[in-house]
Amino acid sequence: MKNYNGNIVFEHSPRIAGYASVVGKKEGEGPLRDYFDRIIHDSYAGKDTFEQAESRMMSVAVQSALDKGHFSPADIDLACCGDLLNQCVASSFAMRRFGIPYAGIYGACSTMALSMIVAAVAADSGAARRAVCASSSHYCTAERQYRFPLEYGSQRPPTAQWTVTGAGACVIESEGGSDTERNSGEIGAYTNTASKDGAATASGNLPTLQNSAMPVIRAARLGRIVDYSITDQNNMGAAMAPAVVKMGT
Repeated sequence: MKNYNGNIVFEHSPRIAGYASVVGKKEGEGPLRDYFDRIIHDSYAGKDTFEQAESRMMSVAVQSALDKGHFSPADIDLACCGDLLNQCVASSFAMRRFGIPYAGIYGACSTMALSMIVAAVAADSGAARRAVCASSSHYCTAERQYRFPLEYGSQRPPTAQWTVTGAGACVIESEGGSDTERNSGEIGAYTNTASKDGAATASGNLPTLQNSAMPVIRAARLGRIVDYSITDQNNMGAAMAPAVVKMGT
């Protein structure tokens, strides 16, 4: 593993050996609906609060990623997970039932990418054979955290972003993570059944990957803070765009 001015190049190219996504009703009505593993139509996901619902989505996403890769929690050495809430409560409560060594990651919109970078560094260095990465957000929890609770009834300006209600997870595996150590060398399509949380099975055919076709992480680039003093809380795109442009130069 080498670092070239913020560009991390992995010597062994850790691979993605399992993945899953869980989304809310609005996301499930969009053009990507056939690619989600589970669509939860109830904003509360059968829980008492939106925060509990977000934690539930991450827990389901992580379990689905493990199932699709034919892993058990005992096969995972590290969990790199995060969300948008204080103290990463959604991810910490989601991961408590798995018993996997846990590192809370907070990167706001970059949390999933940052989690995968940290996990890939651990896998490439030999610190972990496998790591699970996960990130979540919920429109209702994010509005309460960063703007106004929905009950306040504030008007959204045209520039306001809509925080996704959903969670994603994947398993990063080192080159030395032998396929003989798990139940199968194939990642099969994950089939869901209806449940109390109002879940619906994705209607499309999810891809099945053989080991030779597993996506790999060859390199990663860490961004730098670029602050143009954007203070509009409803226009996060303008605040983040300068850093994206800077990364490409």
